[in-house]
Amino acid sequence: MIWGGSPADILKAAEEGTITVVISEDIVEEVNRALAYHKLKGIYQEAGVSREELVETMLRIGKIVEVETELDVIKEDPSDNKFLECAAESNADYIVSGDEHLLKIERYKKSKMISPRQFIRLLEELVAKNERC
Repeated sequence: MIWGGSPADILKAAEEGTITVVISEDIVEEVNRALAYHKLKGIYQEAGVSREELVETMLRIGKIVEVETELDVIKEDPSDNKFLECAAESNADYIVSGDEHLLKIERYKKSKMISPRQFIRLLEELVAKNERC
């Protein structure tokens, strides 16, 4: 909504139903907490968007998954484990993130770690293949 580029393209694909975004309550809480940071607050306020609107958008496009498993895979930043937990619980194909701790893992069970830019390229390739079928 406010950053443009690949994140905005991913949001659009989710809104169009091209992809399914899965989130957990812990992820929603972390995003809500991060949006309170002064640096981020200035960015979205300058774009004319409120914190509440950003969280509402995430809840609207995301499918909430109930996470029952607690993991301890990412030692450098244990708070990142919530993304692995959500992906494992939902059997997600990808974790799309710019976080270095997640990207360093490359894969956890079925889920491949991929940057937003890589994900958009992959999505474009898949769409192009389907159009030719």
